[in-house]
Amino acid sequence: MEGDLEQFLADTWHDIAGFVNESAVYIDHAATECLHWYTGGKVYSFFKAAGAVSVHEQAMYNFRYIKVQNCKKVVIISTSINLTFYQRTVKMILEKNAFEHCTIITAAHSSVLNYDDTVSTEDRVDYAKLKRDVKSWMQSNQQLEDCSVTILFRPVFISLIDNGLFVTPPFSDLLSPLNSGSIKNSEYAVEHFVSLFNSLLTNLNLREDIYSMGKFSEYVAEKLETLPMAIERRNSLVGATGKGVSVIFVDRTLDLCTSTSNNTESLLAKILCTLSHLPHHCNDVAINMYPLFSGPQKFVDVPGCLASSDKTLMNILITKTQKEVLATANKMLIDILPTKENLKLREKLKPKPATRISAHSLKKLVNKFKDIDDLHTISESSKKLQVVLGIIQALTSEKTSRLELLISFEKLVLQNIAVSRDSTSVLGQLSSIIKTREKHKLHTDSILAFLVHIYALAGTEIQFSLQQEQQLEEAIADAVFEDIIKLKGNTMKTSMYEQSLSLLGVTDAETIKETSAKIAKHIMTILHEIAQQRASLHNYTSLMSKSSSQEIVRRVGILQQLLTDMLHPDRFELPDLHQRSPSFISAGLNLFSKGRIKHHPCDNNWIIIYVIGGVTPEEIRETKEIISLFNSNCQITIAGSRLLNPIDIVDKVLLSSIDY
Repeated sequence: MEGDLEQFLADTWHDIAGFVNESAVYIDHAATECLHWYTGGKVYSFFKAAGAVSVHEQAMYNFRYIKVQNCKKVVIISTSINLTFYQRTVKMILEKNAFEHCTIITAAHSSVLNYDDTVSTEDRVDYAKLKRDVKSWMQSNQQLEDCSVTILFRPVFISLIDNGLFVTPPFSDLLSPLNSGSIKNSEYAVEHFVSLFNSLLTNLNLREDIYSMGKFSEYVAEKLETLPMAIERRNSLVGATGKGVSVIFVDRTLDLCTSTSNNTESLLAKILCTLSHLPHHCNDVAINMYPLFSGPQKFVDVPGCLASSDKTLMNILITKTQKEVLATANKMLIDILPTKENLKLREKLKPKPATRISAHSLKKLVNKFKDIDDLHTISESSKKLQVVLGIIQALTSEKTSRLELLISFEKLVLQNIAVSRDSTSVLGQLSSIIKTREKHKLHTDSILAFLVHIYALAGTEIQFSLQQEQQLEEAIADAVFEDIIKLKGNTMKTSMYEQSLSLLGVTDAETIKETSAKIAKHIMTILHEIAQQRASLHNYTSLMSKSSSQEIVRRVGILQQLLTDMLHPDRFELPDLHQRSPSFISAGLNLFSKGRIKHHPCDNNWIIIYVIGGVTPEEIRETKEIISLFNSNCQITIAGSRLLNPIDIVDKVLLSSIDY
């Protein structure tokens, strides 16, 4: 089934490439990220090979001084549904240039493009109003009479990270809210998402059974079920040869414990926690390429990345143990070394036992490449070298020691909560950690992620004492106060937490104290909401498991539990998984049979589990492990809004809800 997804992406991008010959190309960040993973990080080369004159990032600040010389055609690739974007950004591109032919390729279907209510339904069809607007901008700017405008819908929204894993960059911010009353705030984004998901199913000739877990997922499932285009597609496939797929939507907020855990065996998770993202990317990291070169080489300012056309590299980073990854990286480096010019160098390198391979030994091996004159060999293997450098930089990062400390705290908290239950002193210990965070070199946002982890783990099973919660709130308020004071003289705001505090605009000590207390109270309110997220579930209220009295308690995520039950040969009933009626006909049958006809996700050969809010590499590793345990005929693809690290949850769940 991954082959179907790969073909879908190939068809989409090569179709788009057919429009760019002799054109200036402007592409937005989300579309760039989709193409980035498809091409293995070679976005620019992809368009140049297709005949593009130039390639530009679609960002407002880029257009003030850029004018494309000797070019009459422009192709604008966008994933936005906001009409204002087209009215401002597209207009600015056209004002700065003298294009005679404009092609807009948009991932916003005409049925979801966010027009004002004043625009008639007829004008939305085939983008008629937008087309007229674009033509008028071109004519008024260049006094052109003969100009042409083409607007095309193409479903650009998927990045295939690994076989069995994809993310959706245009929806990287789509997250199930903690409060079901806020669901309607995401209506436009959800309508956009289901229209694109329907396009995927249409392209693959699939008829879906839709399931959901969580209030927001139920809302998304309903939107997909009732989408007119989806109804038309399903009806056309009744009795036809279309394949079946089970689509399961899951709320990320049901399990914020797994997504804020640093205790992970997946090396990709460590990479995401230690290295910075590529600019304007949510799923790939920037890898420093300087170690490969001698001297002050200016051109290596361009960072490396993980995206590769060889999906086995990502699979290794996700599923293999650290020892196995290091051994694989060591073998890759030795294999890359040229066989002729550097034969003596290869002979000097004695094979190391796997237990003796470390990030530092890999680093020494990488230094050997500085002595190699055959740049062709290095460039041919550049992707493997980028991945190896990413591994080295993650494992030798100063952040790694802080992660190890947080992991030890996590393990202690899990056992403490499991043993002492309501009498736990975890929050008291955490208040002490907050007060001594500078001594431990811990940042406040990492501690906030740890707080989310604890409350999500406790759920409704554990009731923390009011006294300890008051102490915790005071400790948070003091920490925020201290951080605001520190930031007053600091112009560099590196983290989202620091940027959020700087937006408060408070200066005098009394106001800072009041603001800090308000933020701490707000954080405690959010934490209580996090703890309530699984209250409506039947089987998955707990994330703690203990198989025997001799074993220690383990954290078991929602996806782990769901997959284990779903793939079990006994086909357990899944009361927490709500199914939408797959079609009008099926709904009718269910009505007459009074609900006796029940489907199971494994009735179809392909299951797509999409986590609204994102997935972690560790979850992918765990789910792949579970899938391998069961001899199931189903192929399972895990998907989500984005790849997550713990700080992402702090940004999206705690900081974004602060009232500035």
